[in-house]
Amino acid sequence: MRCSLDPQEEVLLWWEGTLFAQEPEKKAAPLMGFEGYNICRAEKLADGTWRLVTRELTFYRDLATGQIIDAWDNPFSGERVEVVHVANDPVNTVLNAPGREVAMPWVEAGDTVMLTLNIPLAYPNPLQPAQFPAESSGPMYIGSEHFMFFTPRAALEDPALSQVPVTYGWTRVGPWLPWMKLGTRAGGLLYVAQGNKRASVDELPEDIRARIARHYPEYATAPAQWVQPNVTSWNYYRDLKQAGKAAD
Repeated sequence: MRCSLDPQEEVLLWWEGTLFAQEPEKKAAPLMGFEGYNICRAEKLADGTWRLVTRELTFYRDLATGQIIDAWDNPFSGERVEVVHVANDPVNTVLNAPGREVAMPWVEAGDTVMLTLNIPLAYPNPLQPAQFPAESSGPMYIGSEHFMFFTPRAALEDPALSQVPVTYGWTRVGPWLPWMKLGTRAGGLLYVAQGNKRASVDELPEDIRARIARHYPEYATAPAQWVQPNVTSWNYYRDLKQAGKAAD
């Protein structure tokens, strides 16, 4: 459903959605759109563990024009800030490792099988307030991600298929993005998106294909090898900042 049983077969999972601001005692307000994808290759180890070897890109879009934006007029601070698009490599996942099995709460609905995965997150913030006062929401990163997958039961039960078609919804709750430079301001972000599988990057919008060709050619394919640690938007921003590649 998520990738493929064939380790030579790469799977592209596309998404498109809206990013909302959530402030105390206010209704959620749409800020911008976003669109991106994850490209995945799965490999099965001798002990039965499955490893998903992936990387992903996401680009932020203007809600009115649909165009990819590289600068954003922050309505909360009044500043124009540089947009840092998502370029995370790797984003790897382990499934079914001995002693670390992942529960699959399948729900059957006629000819469709549904699966919801809830992933609460809490870990030390890669952007600590003392070093990154404008970008850090606090000493801990607190958030959660919620996936809802839908796939045909007949496809799941077909032994001839190495992968199955899927549509899905994705919601994420988290702090302000570092490049928004809102620090510990009360509130945060809500991401709401939907997506499906695409055959390759050739099925993505032209402006995203152009960005891949110009800036991210390696993201046209899944990683060749498993490496750790994973990259998130927070440690990606930290590394850009420390390399002098993110605006002050």
